[in-house]
Amino acid sequence: MPWDSYVAWKPADLLSRGYAVHQVGATIEELVQAADAARDVFEREGDSCEYGGSDSEEEFPLDEAEFGAHLQADVPVTPAPIILPTESLPSASNDQSRAQSRAHERKLDYNKNRRRKKRQTNASNPFTRTHKSFPSDLLPSAQVLPVNYDAASLKTTRGGHWLGVRDKAPPKPKRKSDASRWAKSRLLQVEQLVGELDCVRVHWDARRPLLILDRLGRIIVVFVGGPDDPGWAAVAADAAKTLDDTREAGIQTNAFADGDELHRRGRFYTLRSGVSHGGGQPCPKNAAVAPAEEPLLNGLLNNKNIRRICGFQSSAFRTWAPKLFKDYVTDLRSLFDHDPTLRLNFTNSIFPSVTFNLGPQSASFDHLDDKNRALGWCAITNAGNFDATRSALLYLRELKLVVEFPAGATSFIPSAVVHHGNTPLAPHETRYSITQYAAGGLFRYVQYKFRTAKKVVASGGVGSKAALDRAPGERHAAGLSLFSTPSELIADHVQCFS
Repeated sequence: MPWDSYVAWKPADLLSRGYAVHQVGATIEELVQAADAARDVFEREGDSCEYGGSDSEEEFPLDEAEFGAHLQADVPVTPAPIILPTESLPSASNDQSRAQSRAHERKLDYNKNRRRKKRQTNASNPFTRTHKSFPSDLLPSAQVLPVNYDAASLKTTRGGHWLGVRDKAPPKPKRKSDASRWAKSRLLQVEQLVGELDCVRVHWDARRPLLILDRLGRIIVVFVGGPDDPGWAAVAADAAKTLDDTREAGIQTNAFADGDELHRRGRFYTLRSGVSHGGGQPCPKNAAVAPAEEPLLNGLLNNKNIRRICGFQSSAFRTWAPKLFKDYVTDLRSLFDHDPTLRLNFTNSIFPSVTFNLGPQSASFDHLDDKNRALGWCAITNAGNFDATRSALLYLRELKLVVEFPAGATSFIPSAVVHHGNTPLAPHETRYSITQYAAGGLFRYVQYKFRTAKKVVASGGVGSKAALDRAPGERHAAGLSLFSTPSELIADHVQCFS
């Protein structure tokens, strides 16, 4: 039936045919215009309702107050009754309603653009990411463990204190048949650590952050369980499976070189990626990857759960060491801006390097990562299936601690200056780990104004290098000052990120 004939019907005629009649202060034309405008706004907003990654990126959940509960999925829609105009009600409020509708639409557009800009900024560069403020409930819930050790005693290299002191590891056995026995002898048991090395065993269930303070109250080591997400255990489990599958694929395709399994840090296969500097390199370079290993490594770097773990490591680093984090950002951002050929592993992590320990029993020997930044942090996240009260405890020799370290948990340690390792696993247990870190040579290269030490000496003499290295102990003291105390933590966040 034509529309003109339809609107000419009287309400009484429609009531007799079973229609519901509601009286409103608007004409049919105004109602149609309002419906069209609402539909346009709904369609535009529907395209931008994207969730941010939950790996320490800022999340942007749908705001029900802004978008309305009608955006929820799987909600049945009840057909609306037919609405007809009436001459008995005034229409004086129409202009006000339209003005409110336009104001609401402008507010939606503003918030949408703000969220989109924030997502784009966060996704493009980890050095310019915006972050949430320090969670006020974290510090009161933390477990604080003071140790009778002054971090000023940690040994760094002379001439700038950029690196840890090189640690001489025992030579590997010449015969492959001796590898298993040799590796087993390198792993320290809990009883040895407690009885012979006077270490204190620390029971930690990963439910609360564990802050380890030196004698002056500086937070020099941190253990954290994970983000406030009931699905985090599944994330860690998927990462463990991915690492295990990668190792098996590498073995089947002969991607690993002969002898790769046994090295100074343990007996397990590894894959590394990132930017490093040292060993005579003229400038920082992207780590070389063997062609056979490249597809394996790319699979790990593109895995969503591994990416999420690495993003969480970077975010937790910022939370518990804001001054140190900011110092990393300042120098590393300068480095990557200076050389656009350098590649970051992840867009949600400031760490320039990552190592994947592929298991199936990634228990580390006692060692130092002396090429890492001397007074920096290395992030380690556990994965696998093991009893953390008996196996794979993490020990810190200088601090005389051996800490229970469950799967899914993360630790931050100054790995270049504190000897560390894991206790053995039972035969049926598995452990994998993901570590992120930064080579000390990168920061030295930036502070030398993008030159090597040889070039600094060649252009300005030994005195020029000494000036950049600062007076003996000065840079060491400056590095220690970047570790916050618990009482300084909130103020340091404000100062660094306000």
